[in-house]
Amino acid sequence: MNNKKKIQQFYLLSFALPLLATLILFIVDGIYPFGGTTFLRKDFYQQYTPFFYEFYRKMKNGESLYYSWNAGIGANFLAVYVYYLASPFNFLSLLIPEKFILEFMTYMVVLKTGFMGLTMSHYLRRHFDRTDLAMTVFGLAYSLSGFMAAYNWNVMWMDVLFAAPLVILGLEYIHAGKKPYLYCIALAFSIYSNYYLSIMLCMFLVLYYIALTVINGFRLSGFFRFGWYSLLSGAFGAVLMLPELAALQFTSFTSSKFPKDIEFYMKPVDIFGRHLAGVTTETGLDHWPNIYCGIFTIFLVALYFATRQVRLKEKIVKLVLVLFFLLSYDLKQLNYIWHGFNYPDSLPARQTYLYIILLLVMAYEGFTHLRDSGKKAYIASLAVSTIAIVVTLIFDKDDALDVSTIWINAACIIACLGFFTIHRLDKTKTQKYSFTRAIICLFMVVELCVNMGITNGHSIKRKDYFSSFSAYRELNKTVKASNVEKNNPLGRVDEIKRKIRNNSMLIDFSSLSCFSSTTNGLIQKYCERYGLTGSRVFYLNEGVTPVSAAFMGQHFTMVPAGSTWNSRDLGVQIDENDGAKLYSLNTTLPAGYVIRGGDTDQLFASVDTCKDILSKKIKGFGYGSNPLEIENSLVNALGIEDRAFSYLKRLEDKGKTTEYTTTEDGHYYLYDNKKTTEDLKVTFDDGSDALTYSSRRYKYVLDLGYHAEGTKVTFTSDKNVETDFDICVYKMNSDIIEKFSSLINSNERLENIVQDDVSLSGTIEMADDGHLCLQVPYEKGWTLYVDGKETPIETFDSLYISTPLQKGLHTIEIRFYPEGLKTGMMITLLAALLIAVSFIVEKKNRAI
Repeated sequence: MNNKKKIQQFYLLSFALPLLATLILFIVDGIYPFGGTTFLRKDFYQQYTPFFYEFYRKMKNGESLYYSWNAGIGANFLAVYVYYLASPFNFLSLLIPEKFILEFMTYMVVLKTGFMGLTMSHYLRRHFDRTDLAMTVFGLAYSLSGFMAAYNWNVMWMDVLFAAPLVILGLEYIHAGKKPYLYCIALAFSIYSNYYLSIMLCMFLVLYYIALTVINGFRLSGFFRFGWYSLLSGAFGAVLMLPELAALQFTSFTSSKFPKDIEFYMKPVDIFGRHLAGVTTETGLDHWPNIYCGIFTIFLVALYFATRQVRLKEKIVKLVLVLFFLLSYDLKQLNYIWHGFNYPDSLPARQTYLYIILLLVMAYEGFTHLRDSGKKAYIASLAVSTIAIVVTLIFDKDDALDVSTIWINAACIIACLGFFTIHRLDKTKTQKYSFTRAIICLFMVVELCVNMGITNGHSIKRKDYFSSFSAYRELNKTVKASNVEKNNPLGRVDEIKRKIRNNSMLIDFSSLSCFSSTTNGLIQKYCERYGLTGSRVFYLNEGVTPVSAAFMGQHFTMVPAGSTWNSRDLGVQIDENDGAKLYSLNTTLPAGYVIRGGDTDQLFASVDTCKDILSKKIKGFGYGSNPLEIENSLVNALGIEDRAFSYLKRLEDKGKTTEYTTTEDGHYYLYDNKKTTEDLKVTFDDGSDALTYSSRRYKYVLDLGYHAEGTKVTFTSDKNVETDFDICVYKMNSDIIEKFSSLINSNERLENIVQDDVSLSGTIEMADDGHLCLQVPYEKGWTLYVDGKETPIETFDSLYISTPLQKGLHTIEIRFYPEGLKTGMMITLLAALLIAVSFIVEKKNRAI
């Protein structure tokens, strides 16, 4: 076989192995079109797919990516794009119909998994300066690692994962005095595609450059070229990174502080146990790293350290790197640093892909010394590895290890001991292509595929994900027609029994719910005060009342087929499609309304106070009180003396259940003053739909609905265990709610409203001085123009864009342009120019 053909086979196999392995797993799992299931899991389900639909819609309609009115009550969409959608491959989706978006995203995972095997194998080939088909198995180990079993649905990371081996190879080239092109281009691509995972890659590059320097010596020219091309690569991504950094400064993550107290998450035996086969992957809030990359890797890495064929200095340096990674999984401070000086909200140990690359490089080198290592070194490596695995299986108490895990790893140990020893005893002269070597590679492939099949999680039915899609799309036509008729483009929709938190971007409407790591922190603080469900990364309409819904701009409620809305008294059904219903709410406010009179001065502030709201130096109106009491105070501040919600009773019990019986006909709400041990099931004896109160994790208002006098409401601990109840029950006063609505709606409102993808404008005739409030959340990037002149923005209730206006006719316009974008563009253009010039200089210098 000639060398060219061998190389072609090498690259074909390195790409085909992981691609076909993943495709076969898809076929076995019945992933569409091979069955009725999908690859939707975790954030792929809740975030990436809806975001992609919004991206696709904007691109097809020729709209700007700067802002989205469909991201909850409005959001900086460029921040969403940079965080989740920046892969250049995503633009290929514009070549397909919308109905295949999910399949496009799904099979991009297959394609990019193949790229991971290709780039990892290429790295090994160049690193060891040989063409060995066995390298493709180690490329497969990278593609089917525990990290991928846990996170291969995380489509936004995939580009960095297949670029990382190329970046590391490029760094080795630079350190050795070779061409810098690969390093600069691959790193720039990585940073541009997903800056977040690239942060960890850049941290590793610094560590690895130090390691290379210790092993191979210091070169001043290499040091400067490393710094220069790293700077240029980072600068090339400034067009995306600077706007993203500006947006992130407006999230709730800004309050994160460096941990002071030393804390270790787990025991060493627990960490080692995560290397084993068949271990359940961790994607939740626990800190378990997903570091499996083959049981064979454990044996081969041990041989790498045991053999004398590898330089001692190199082994010491690599050992330090390995120990540093392991300590990073365990030590709180290092975990914080690796994740961009923040705590990950689930999906732990995201730097693991780099650790796996490090292990596999050492494992392959150990693999090449299966025959030529000394007998003592060989036996010692097998003995130490076997003992370490057995001890871990006995003493590791991690729930991810069960009886099946023991059997799987026992089989792998026996196979490794047997195949490795037979290969060592094999007298075939050509080591690269001996039969026993091929058997070892086949075993490795089988182990990796079986582990991926066992640990890769489960999928949902495609029809279940899109169960309300068609009906809601039809109902949304009614919503859009109604908003046009009322000249209120901000008339928002939300739904009960929501399955998809970002359904508004899937369907194409504005809502009161959004789930994104770039969520505007002011909205999160606002929702916290008013008792809506939320966290640092999402807010949901669960918890709204007619008061909070009106201020947030909700005009409609969608109810899925087969469900009943317990709060039908709050609206009127106006449409139905395929069993799904659309209600128009009774209590609404216009897109722009006027506030004057009462005790409202305390509700308005300069946007300069926003940073203090985000840092919690300023808490906001009513902070610390029961949300329903805050709404009472808000109504009072507007000039209405009575209470919108009457306090009835406090249920303070300890047990598995507690009850409340309604004392009169009316609409009821409750608020749990403290989180319960378990979520609560809420049932009614009048036939109303049962509810789930997620009071274990979140503190929010629960809408019990309208009930007649004498209705018994029962609260039961979800897992039928004892819990401490501290529930405050309220009844809504409909007449006061009507007074509140009438008071504001009787004032002037913004008229002749025109909305496009990045602006909103209109006119208003002020009968007297007052504050105009827009149902648009403030964030950096908004500019306000009053009568054509740029005007300072104020906030209403620490969230909404507002401005004081004098008596008379005014034109109003707000425009959004992401902060940092203009500067980022200039830096990127300059970086591109400097990269081109630097490459030309490099080429000329090498020609001399």
